[in-house]
Amino acid sequence: MVFNENCFSTTCLSIAGVYVLTLADTCKTFGSGVVKPFDGSHFYVSSDCPFTFARFTLNRVECDIAIRRGPRGLLAHVEIIINKIKTVLHGGDISVEGNSVSLPYDHTYQHIFRYGIYTRLRSSLLPLSVTWHVLPGGIDTLLLRTSSKT
Repeated sequence: MVFNENCFSTTCLSIAGVYVLTLADTCKTFGSGVVKPFDGSHFYVSSDCPFTFARFTLNRVECDIAIRRGPRGLLAHVEIIINKIKTVLHGGDISVEGNSVSLPYDHTYQHIFRYGIYTRLRSSLLPLSVTWHVLPGGIDTLLLRTSSKT
């Protein structure tokens, strides 16, 4: 699979490129700013401005994930848009298309459910899942996994 990805492309930070994903690639951020893009490198981002975590199109289905960290470095706001369906994570709250949802949540294009101590969104349109962990004060782990078995 080939994804055009602008992993971290905004006015705050700009790292862009084309990356060929294997059948199971992971892009994640954790702690107060550690980022591990698909290529496996690690770096630290200390900023509270919003930026694009991942963006790609596969089979004409668009995926865009934007994140913003809070003052303590944990994720304060996450927007996941898949096929124009917007899911927002804000603290421990989840909304889809502006409506607060409870878990498990099933939609035509996505499923959101508890996954141990984590919460997972699994797309039914793309071979991907987004997994996160909420602490008091924000989200400390966000993991995007592309796979034929998400």
